[in-house]
Amino acid sequence: MQQPILQLPFPSDQTWYYTGGPHTGWGTGEPLAGIDFAPPSDKSGCFIAEDKYYATAMSDGLVVRSGVEGVVVDLDRDGDERTGWTFFYLHLSSRDRIPVGAELKAGDKIGYPSCEGGRATGSHVHIARKYNGEWIVADSPIPFVLNGWVTHNGFREYLGTLTKGAATVTACECGDAGTAISGSFP
Repeated sequence: MQQPILQLPFPSDQTWYYTGGPHTGWGTGEPLAGIDFAPPSDKSGCFIAEDKYYATAMSDGLVVRSGVEGVVVDLDRDGDERTGWTFFYLHLSSRDRIPVGAELKAGDKIGYPSCEGGRATGSHVHIARKYNGEWIVADSPIPFVLNGWVTHNGFREYLGTLTKGAATVTACECGDAGTAISGSFP
């Protein structure tokens, strides 16, 4: 079993912030399947991102769920979240959120980061993955890899790193320069 090739969940010409290392995919506790990214902003807290800062599809697929409880993209396009790879996006604003039935290509717009859909202290997009209906731990034998960035656990939930070659980005809700990550990193 191998994860499909994935892009970061934002446009490749932008720099966002790695604000949440491995933490629960949904709800509370384990498995630590989810990670978070926030767009740049001069505001803190909950807001709808500027028009140019939208979340994107990490791969091609079919939207099989879209609502305040999240967006789910089904890679095998059979419409069943319990088979094959699916990718989960949470905290997308109801404004311009991708509808059920939409066919996506990697990089297509799926919605704007917000605080909608669960506990959040600031606007961001939460992503996680499932295989055959089961959450896949972010730091596992099946690594969560986005544009070559590999996810690693920290010493507690929400902490952790992304590594690519010799580069390391450490998650922090602070959204400072040390958490910046770009889709166009060489």
